[in-house]
Amino acid sequence: MTFHSRFFVPTIDLKEKIKEKATLQQADFTILSHLISQDLEQDLILLQKCITAFPKEFVRNLVCIHPKRLIEHEILAQLQANIKLDKSVDDEADSFGYAFNLVQEHLVSEQELLEESCLHLYDDTKEAVYNFFVALVEEEEFAEITLSSKEMLQLTQFYKELSVKEPWKSNTELLQEICIQRGMALIYTQRAQEIIGKTVKKHIDELCEGKLQKLDPVDKKDGVAIFTTGGVASGKGSCLQNIADSLNERLPKAIQWNEIVHHNADRLKPFLLDPKKDPLKYSQFTYEEALLIKERIMKIIEQQGTQSGHYPHFLHDQTKLKADELKEASKRYGEIIITAVSTDAASAIERAFSRGEKTTRYEHTEGLLGSHQAVPGELIKSLAHEELIGQGTISVAMYDNNSPSRILNMFASIDMQKKEIIIYDNVAMQNWIKKENINPKAQSEEELYVNKPVRKTEEYFTPLLEKGFALKLEVASEKEEVIDEVIGTPPPSNPMSV
Repeated sequence: MTFHSRFFVPTIDLKEKIKEKATLQQADFTILSHLISQDLEQDLILLQKCITAFPKEFVRNLVCIHPKRLIEHEILAQLQANIKLDKSVDDEADSFGYAFNLVQEHLVSEQELLEESCLHLYDDTKEAVYNFFVALVEEEEFAEITLSSKEMLQLTQFYKELSVKEPWKSNTELLQEICIQRGMALIYTQRAQEIIGKTVKKHIDELCEGKLQKLDPVDKKDGVAIFTTGGVASGKGSCLQNIADSLNERLPKAIQWNEIVHHNADRLKPFLLDPKKDPLKYSQFTYEEALLIKERIMKIIEQQGTQSGHYPHFLHDQTKLKADELKEASKRYGEIIITAVSTDAASAIERAFSRGEKTTRYEHTEGLLGSHQAVPGELIKSLAHEELIGQGTISVAMYDNNSPSRILNMFASIDMQKKEIIIYDNVAMQNWIKKENINPKAQSEEELYVNKPVRKTEEYFTPLLEKGFALKLEVASEKEEVIDEVIGTPPPSNPMSV
């Protein structure tokens, strides 16, 4: 199986851009376009040193973003975490964009003062972090300390990690330089978000007196978290519409689409860069910065939930599942619904390109193939955790989206509480597993799959079978009843149990 060269979208590398120290273009990596910087070339040299020292760390955690941009981040994050936005599945940009512009306009009177406060904060924090690491490196006693005990612990942890390794162990000047940069990225960002957050929240609260509407966090027993998983352009949008329809009919109380936090990186990207400026690179240019905002959204939800004990209904629309996110959700929500969507990789490449032509937003081919290749393994790896097995209501529905009519076909379901796996279509199940053999580096006209055997269904589910799950094959006519139960509507009489 291959794909046509006209559908190929090349990959650009953020770390290569940093390494080359190239001048930033009008449309470029947005995480770099908004740095606090007086000498970009020197800042990129220092950033490259930090990447070398901390190769597993994301670039977004090694930079200091300008206050003006952090204010925009905070508006997006606070709206996402607190406000009813999307009226329907298709209403992604309009309501969100309206609310964003509303808050920006309301904040104008305080914008300049807030930016100045954060720039002063940057200078003060830099002095404090510099003095801390000078004393640490020189093994001197700390003079006046303006860092909290939590901040000092954070700084000390990565200093200890790096100071025992070469070349930093033998080069105290380099060690100090790198630690200051990483420390600033951490402490300044945390402090600035706190200052900006209070102001933004105040303005959003005022707007909630008429123009905006707050989300209603709920008790754990009433809360629903939804996770989607599937490769890029696999058709998860169709699945979301099915979920929305089912939630709207839910008993004893329906859940409206605007009552759910819709957590997704793609919905943030248009706020960061106009896709028309460079459609082929747009998604990659905005990826790292969008994830920075996603992390801030989760922090706000966590902080508010810790205080109140309540959380808003939650939808995480993503490619790969993550076990930590599922485990955290199981502590907050009484029901977790997971939907996995399987689509042929070659079809997804064509679909993504066609979508890009319509929306001026393209996805790079290597990333698309990598997402399809990783999803099957990550699903099972994420589910095979003791904290998720037999605890609460966690259900998985797996859909095939390869029909020419684009009608989703449910080919498997998993009940984590009853420890049951039901397969309705083993051919579709094997096609899902086969995605593990995708070659993410495949070029156009090259075979998309590496030549190795596809794992048997039983082998694929081994991590769950070893934990006592039962694997069953059922006839297709029983799927309808199972679908009703998985998506949370009341089952018909004598339903097939999953």
